[in-house]
Amino acid sequence: MGMLPPNLGKEIKKMYSQIMNETGEAVCLHMTPNSTDCPNCLSGPQGKSLGIYDSSFVVPVEIYGDTITPQSFTRGRCPVCYGKGVLEQDVEKRITAIVRWNPTNDGDMEQTQAGIEGLNIVSIKSSKCYYDNIRDCVKASISGIDCRLLNPPVLRHIGRTDIVVVAFFTSIDPGHSSNG
Repeated sequence: MGMLPPNLGKEIKKMYSQIMNETGEAVCLHMTPNSTDCPNCLSGPQGKSLGIYDSSFVVPVEIYGDTITPQSFTRGRCPVCYGKGVLEQDVEKRITAIVRWNPTNDGDMEQTQAGIEGLNIVSIKSSKCYYDNIRDCVKASISGIDCRLLNPPVLRHIGRTDIVVVAFFTSIDPGHSSNG
């Protein structure tokens, strides 16, 4: 078996990137949210709000771009964190990927994990630089449908050059259907 010319892998990678930019669609990866303790209430050992106002909080602070001012309350739910004990900020990463819903290999027997029958499966192919983001995402919004990762993503390569990352997701809500 012959070796590929050294520049062939780079040329294919360049052409694949061009195809992805022209035909790919936006995919939103939802990462683990950032969180910080609520300055307005006291928290218990598990991080949940105790429902008690923290009287030492007297000066407004900026958290995730919002100014949090002291809001006193008498026993009950904290008006700042709504009883969670933490303030969270959603983290989203937008990537471009080639999307294919319900991929199958014609003539091959289709094998799926137990428990996902009837759910839509979607494959995405994107630049290898998004491998870690795809692997670590909590969920993804693909064509407006929330999906979860089925298996860890896989790098595909030609010769010794990594070209693309491939990942398979399944829709979270079986009520959605997508054909395409």
